[in-house]
Amino acid sequence: MNWYNKIKIASKTLYHGTSIDNYDSIKNLGLIPDVGNFVRDSYQDEYDHAGVDFDPTPLVYATDKEDLGKAVTAMMNAVANMLGRNWLNDITLDELKSYGMLVIIKQGQDYFEQRPWEEEGQYGDWQYETDNQYPAVEPGDYYSEDTQEGQILIGNKMVSFLTKQGLWPPYQLEGGAEEKRKNLLTMAIRYHVKESPEKRNEIITAIQSKVNSLTDEEVESYYKQYSELINELV
Repeated sequence: MNWYNKIKIASKTLYHGTSIDNYDSIKNLGLIPDVGNFVRDSYQDEYDHAGVDFDPTPLVYATDKEDLGKAVTAMMNAVANMLGRNWLNDITLDELKSYGMLVIIKQGQDYFEQRPWEEEGQYGDWQYETDNQYPAVEPGDYYSEDTQEGQILIGNKMVSFLTKQGLWPPYQLEGGAEEKRKNLLTMAIRYHVKESPEKRNEIITAIQSKVNSLTDEEVESYYKQYSELINELV
């Protein structure tokens, strides 16, 4: 038997971002397909202008780890709606921590369809068509018409998980870049002092100088690197 016939490819874990408004429902019943406020806010007007009834198929949306930022954005939108804010960046970091919720769907790839990337144009041929039943499904998105079960993360556990993925604090929030710079400083000090504890003061001074001189783009890059390094220490 060829060795490659013995390989079992693990199903991807998927992620869904929402608010604690849905905590009891998801805990007791799972993720229920729905046409949420985000879909209506984004596409209702387009259908109305075309004179077509807006009647998309209720879906559960999810994303994989490579595109986890989409789940964070969906979470921010859900929290903003919950708090009656007009825009997702009208919420604070503390509000997102208090009211945001991430649902982890183990082996979710087995239970979701995925919109393919291999389509022409920015949005392929799905969006901006008035007969489209999946208007909010973007290239690479996972979606399901069935109820799905998942593990709930909120509060400190959610923040810890997203920090390890380099996605906390979200860049969309005011002050997010500077908050990320502070967290990068903490992670870098923790990592390098652990390597050479006898040079603690020298290391801290050097890291402070380096981190404070970085551009926001460089902070983003280093933040992801150190998030992975710190994750290996845990």
